[in-house]
Amino acid sequence: MRVVLATVGTRGDVQPMLALAQALTRRGHHAIVACPDSFAPWVRSFGVEHRALGEDLQALMAEKGASFERSLASMKSYFREQLLQQAPALLDITRGADAIVGTAMAWMAPSVAEKLGIPALELLPTSCAPSRLHPPPLMPFYGLPQWLNALLWWTSDHIQNGLMGAPVNEARATLALPPIASFTSHLFVDVPAVIAADDTLLPPDPAWNGRYPYAGFLFLDDPAPLDPALDAWLAKGEPPIHVGFGSMAGGHPERVVAVLHDVARATGRRVLVAAGSAKLGALPEELHVVRDAPHAKLFPRVAVAVHHGGSGTTAAALRAGVPQVVLPMMLDQFHHAHHLARAGLAPKAPSMAKVTAKTLVRAIEEALALPDAPRRAMSERLRASDAGNVIVDRLEQMTRARA
Repeated sequence: MRVVLATVGTRGDVQPMLALAQALTRRGHHAIVACPDSFAPWVRSFGVEHRALGEDLQALMAEKGASFERSLASMKSYFREQLLQQAPALLDITRGADAIVGTAMAWMAPSVAEKLGIPALELLPTSCAPSRLHPPPLMPFYGLPQWLNALLWWTSDHIQNGLMGAPVNEARATLALPPIASFTSHLFVDVPAVIAADDTLLPPDPAWNGRYPYAGFLFLDDPAPLDPALDAWLAKGEPPIHVGFGSMAGGHPERVVAVLHDVARATGRRVLVAAGSAKLGALPEELHVVRDAPHAKLFPRVAVAVHHGGSGTTAAALRAGVPQVVLPMMLDQFHHAHHLARAGLAPKAPSMAKVTAKTLVRAIEEALALPDAPRRAMSERLRASDAGNVIVDRLEQMTRARA
């Protein structure tokens, strides 16, 4: 098979696709990762073909910050521009392919598959699968009755359809495709999907009737070692507190640095700050900063992982069996924070916007005091999982059915 893996967003969106590309390659198939051009060197370093698609959302958020998120007009204009660029680009990339796999922001993947007459498969986080058992990612209000969750999903659908419906149909028109009635149904209901997460945190909704099977988390096989300087720093003392901003450079890094300075002094522990693309400025000596490090190599060597709750970081911490504190900022990060706390795998913690040194120290202490057994069990489960092969099996079945 020749399979296009289309994703737009941040490194956290690209990495699962790169892991899936590895699984496809091991099975003798050809994978093409279509993602922002800024990730091309990284993708190609694994021997995987890269094609440029979309804009690096991490760079966009670093440039525009939270004001962009709050501006409905800016978002609508951005989405329209991206959709009109995505349609012809993805069509060109996908010509000659046997199947296409898309993530939530590869909005035109189902339309391109429809145009070319090939199977499409959506790779979804748990939070995007409609269910009365949890709220939608746009409205992360947990602990509500099922009828109210259903109302939130209805409201979320209307918001997304208002933002995306007309631009998607405009982009579909450039492909000579008919308009769709509902953007959310088109992307999350009408197209076959798998959930790239583990069902331990959130069991399947019986109402799905098998509509959203769980494949498990996708883990990248990255042979790269830790940077020698970081390796030496880790070896010099007790395991540190790891704090990662992930791809959320547009959040509150300056304020968080001040909080971390106080946390280091209050706990007496070293703090390792994985800054990503965040511009942190001068740091006090208690904090050691790295731009990036492979979680699979790093997390087993830290005392606790403090992070924003992105899917990839959450999965890496679970697989490493390390205590974690989640300070969510947006969307499915609140979903992960809630379900980790409910499962006893992390303490309940404040959002990044509300965290203080006092609340973070308390959350770290609570994380370190949680029983080890649930973390060990989850770590063993994830180390034995094989999401890549599960998804490749599904793709092979879909292409055979079309033959």
